[in-house]
Amino acid sequence: MTPTIGHSLRVGFTTVSAIVTEVCEAICRHMEYIYLPEPTENIWKKCAEEFENRWGFPNCIGSVDGKHNITIKRPNNSGSNCWCYLHKYSIVLMAKI
Repeated sequence: MTPTIGHSLRVGFTTVSAIVTEVCEAICRHMEYIYLPEPTENIWKKCAEEFENRWGFPNCIGSVDGKHNITIKRPNNSGSNCWCYLHKYSIVLMAKI
């Protein structure tokens, strides 16, 4: 069995869940406006400028990427649907960057 935070700290799952939730809420409450400010026209223009300079995509303010990093057990009757180029079964994780 893989050790978990609860095992390491000798506390129950509910306690760990409550602590993680509380910490995440506190981080969001205190850092949201620093790292996720309300978008303004200047923020959008700066983002578009950075995308064009770095990637050569004008008028772009975000992108989506997919990664085969969630390894799974082969689903029954899936054939090659979940087989990826990394020679494993996986689910594609999509993320906005």
